[in-house]
Amino acid sequence: MTFSIQDYCVLLLLVIYLLSLGLFLRQQRHNKGAGWLLAALLCWPLFMTDEWLRMSRLKELAVLYGLSDIFAVIAITCCYRAIKPMLYLQPSAKKRLWLPAGITALLQVAALLIPATEKQRWLVASPIGDPLVLWPAYAAPLVAGFSVLLIGILITEHMQTYHRHLPEQAVDIGEFKVTGLASVMGITVGIAFMSILLVTAATFGFFQLAAWESYYHLMLGAALLSILVSLLFARNTSPSPFDHERLDEGKATPYEMSSIISKAERHTIDSKAYKARRLTIARFCDEAGLDATTLAIALRVSDKKSFRRFIYHFRLEYAKKVLLRTDTKVAAVAKRLGLNSEKFLSDYLVKHLTKNGSGQ
Repeated sequence: MTFSIQDYCVLLLLVIYLLSLGLFLRQQRHNKGAGWLLAALLCWPLFMTDEWLRMSRLKELAVLYGLSDIFAVIAITCCYRAIKPMLYLQPSAKKRLWLPAGITALLQVAALLIPATEKQRWLVASPIGDPLVLWPAYAAPLVAGFSVLLIGILITEHMQTYHRHLPEQAVDIGEFKVTGLASVMGITVGIAFMSILLVTAATFGFFQLAAWESYYHLMLGAALLSILVSLLFARNTSPSPFDHERLDEGKATPYEMSSIISKAERHTIDSKAYKARRLTIARFCDEAGLDATTLAIALRVSDKKSFRRFIYHFRLEYAKKVLLRTDTKVAAVAKRLGLNSEKFLSDYLVKHLTKNGSGQ
């Protein structure tokens, strides 16, 4: 049997998939999104069914050809459900999220109208042109590409919102970023758009590419697999505890703001929360008996600062006292407080002493 470049690419993706599945089973993860991640993993080889049929040349199973695009939509939807608990403490479930999968499924059924003899020819060369007759062959992959694009954009927007509010909900934000996964999602959105262009070009016969279906499956398959692999690696996130509608409104009475800031300051001093590594506003407010959204609003509106800057103020004041009253080295204090730069701490101390004009 002669293998084409597409065949080798498919086999490479299969090896990566099997390793990823083995890693998932070995980890035995029990977080909130593990079930959705497993569902997405199981959907991936089903999405690649057309490629398995093409490589095996099993004409007896040609009737199944063209029925696998729905699994790409289900996989990206499951990824959305697996990612959202990483970003929000109480993620909402959107029933409309499954609408693209429902529409793709209906169009997928239409592919059954195509005779098996016609599909047998597609195992060798993909259909090109004649959209009025062969529309069932083009509709499902086109809608699947649009669905992956839209849900990918939705996931990317949630990640952007998460990163934008991260200084308001965590102190050591570098340990809670998901920049790698965000980059993968951005690439997936771009690939989904390219897949739409590819299917559209094949539908209207803009160019003669006999293996366009293989390229379509390879592009979306590689993009989905990259998301799954990225989700397998353990990462620390700080799920947002905020009521984002109320946070965006930013409304609270002056009494509420002054009261909650005073309580937060007392708790910070009494509990020495500024010494805690990887401190989040959710953990801080849970220990202090405060509302995280109200505190974030108060800090933003009243003090013009984030929770990160609020805690850093106490960290730097503590560092100043330690450095001025003991022989502890700057590097040791910076490391103890989780400050990324010894120079940053030194510069802050110099500014403080210059501002006060004394060595207090």
